[in-house]
Amino acid sequence: EELSRQFDPHPLAMQFISQYSPEDIVTAQIEGSSGALWRISPPSRAQMKRELYDGTADITLRFTWNFQRDLAKGGTVEYANEKHMLALAPNSTERRQLASLLEGTSDQSVVIPNLFPKYIRAPNGPEANPVKQLQPNEEADYLGVRIQLRREQGAGATGFLEWWVIELQECRTDCNLLPMVIFSDKVSPPSLGFLAGYGIMGLYVSIVLVIGKFVRGFFSEISHSIMFEELPCVDRILKLCQDIFLVRETRELELEEELYAKLIFLYRSPETMIKWTREKE
Repeated sequence: EELSRQFDPHPLAMQFISQYSPEDIVTAQIEGSSGALWRISPPSRAQMKRELYDGTADITLRFTWNFQRDLAKGGTVEYANEKHMLALAPNSTERRQLASLLEGTSDQSVVIPNLFPKYIRAPNGPEANPVKQLQPNEEADYLGVRIQLRREQGAGATGFLEWWVIELQECRTDCNLLPMVIFSDKVSPPSLGFLAGYGIMGLYVSIVLVIGKFVRGFFSEISHSIMFEELPCVDRILKLCQDIFLVRETRELELEEELYAKLIFLYRSPETMIKWTREKE
């Protein structure tokens, strides 16, 4: 409901949201603090600092996200991931501020604009792309973030411990959490996974053509079998068939030929067949 109110004037966004049920939309609260310490050798750190200050090539920031799907509940791909890359041009303010963080001469957060896509679609496939309908300008609609390198004195002789922290630029409360809205596509149950793996065409061929043809086989050409299967009383015809069997066993072949001709005549004369198979009074 909150998303519907937010995107009410935008028909494409409303059309996209209407495809999902409330249980398909999840707001993930991502921890902004890095889960691991930042380990880098002093020469690599110095080289990075030089590239940030004096490098003539763009430096690329990569923001990646990875979703895991429970294969026991359906789907063909367990992990869906994607990334957004942002180039930092030479002599840009962001590069100089990042270099100051590495030097330790500044502890201010570095603002990186248009890095964080808030709306992500988690499909059945391996690529979890940002939702273009909710972010029509693509990168221009991504949220800005503040990046900071935190450090504290470690215990004993371990020196300083460093880790990265990311916050939303416009954050006011709970800045240690990054909210990401995820639209999870429905998947077929595991029992139909072998069909879903071939996509919509696999489902169409399997259900509409194969199963449909099998079902139609029960009812096709039924008019040709009515005269044999819908007879009210077949006792007289059954007795005629038994007589044909008996005369064949007794080697009365001429009589068998006459009786068999009579049976053929019955099936070639529907009017006579009706008289022979009427209910006994």
